[in-house]
Amino acid sequence: MKPSFDVLQEPWIPVVTFEGETLEVGILDALLRSPEWKEIQDPSPMVEYSVYRFLIVFLMDALRPETPVDLEELLYAGQFDESAIQDYITLCHSEGVSFDLFDPNRPFMQTSVDKNWDKQRKPVTTLDYTVPNGNNHIHFDHRRKHEVYVPGKAMRMLLTAQIFCTSAAQGYPSNVNGAPPWFSLIQGGNLFETLVRNMIYRDQIKVPFDDPPVFWRNTAVVESKKAVAQTSWLYGMLFPARRIHLLPREDGTVAELYFSQGMNYLDPANWRDPHVTYWLTQERRSNWKPKTEVAVWQNLANLIDTEHQCTPQVLSNYKSSDSEAMVVLQLYGVATNQASYLQSEKCALRLPLGIVGNDVAEGFVQSFIDTAKLLATTVYRALKHKEIPEVCRKQGVQRFYAASEQSLFQGLDLLCDSRADPMKLLQETEDKLLARAAACISEELNSLRLRGRAMLETAEAQQREWNKARKTIKRKWNKARKTIKRKWNHE
Repeated sequence: MKPSFDVLQEPWIPVVTFEGETLEVGILDALLRSPEWKEIQDPSPMVEYSVYRFLIVFLMDALRPETPVDLEELLYAGQFDESAIQDYITLCHSEGVSFDLFDPNRPFMQTSVDKNWDKQRKPVTTLDYTVPNGNNHIHFDHRRKHEVYVPGKAMRMLLTAQIFCTSAAQGYPSNVNGAPPWFSLIQGGNLFETLVRNMIYRDQIKVPFDDPPVFWRNTAVVESKKAVAQTSWLYGMLFPARRIHLLPREDGTVAELYFSQGMNYLDPANWRDPHVTYWLTQERRSNWKPKTEVAVWQNLANLIDTEHQCTPQVLSNYKSSDSEAMVVLQLYGVATNQASYLQSEKCALRLPLGIVGNDVAEGFVQSFIDTAKLLATTVYRALKHKEIPEVCRKQGVQRFYAASEQSLFQGLDLLCDSRADPMKLLQETEDKLLARAAACISEELNSLRLRGRAMLETAEAQQREWNKARKTIKRKWNKARKTIKRKWNHE
């Protein structure tokens, strides 16, 4: 008997109940019982976001909201319409879509076997970019080469391998976003709210919506290395940058697969992802990508910049519907270095929606970030002495950045108060940053217990760097004050 796994019914989506119980459900249970689930949760941030993204795309194709009103009405309903979901599944079936992960002719979310490209079997762990395989990683673990996946895990990793792929050796292309960016997801009160809040409406999509159709409804062959200049929204959200075909064993587990280059999207700069933050230069628009040495709050100015369309579309939409609320933004990302995956992360930002699209807030944030970076450099240089270990200098910088992040979000909460004076707040924040930087330097020096000449030389270096920093900061903040005052008065 050939193995079968119906992704509509069989368990593979990891959900958490409000009682804290973790269990796996199929697509239908995930959607139709979504008010009962708190969230999707997986140990891997990449897997977790990939499952969210898949369900959002599934709903977008099934429900096709045209306007903001459609999304608000959907949210107000409090649950997904079962008949609408079932009608969509019936439509898919009428088109020949199979929701069987192991269908011999049309396996779900996979390519059919083609001898032109599918020549060599690879271990199923090829789907997991955090597992060392071949030359794409900094080390190789032979023990993981023979790992076996149950169908549910195979399905989750299948999605992750497409969404988080990046360019690699031998011509492997990246996805529509280029190297994986930070993906933003608005956290709702339950799974239903989270899914709806992270959908967008068709009127704000600037590319064809469903031409070509979503991957599982698309009968076109995924040609290896085929150049794609433009794609649809539905197809692009789950773009097949890899050709993948699972090879199940008789018991339904998966140890091997076919895995090769997929389609090559030519211009990631023209793709607008609804869950991604962008930043602009004179030359081009780029998406925000994780870096191991850069904290997420250091790009907050772009995250809230609606004027230049840097803000994720889902956040802009939420702002339009409820500007007085607080929003919890979950960020999912993985830092990469060419083909190597260095570190996957998930972090939460709690933001007052009042700062989104707020010119005064944006100016405040950018001035804060610029000053914090300058003072971090000052802390490092002030501790630069042959008797001070490098680790101490880095500790001082890390301590300062941690304190800076706290001060930033405190300042933003105050800024959204209608009674707040931005100019006064700016001055108070500047004073706090200067005091905290000085404290971090002193704390590190006190811990070292330097004596004699070393202490004297360090004190001289500290004073020298401190004087330079204060002059630069005073100039920058005076400029920031003028800008913020102009924007504030304009408002």
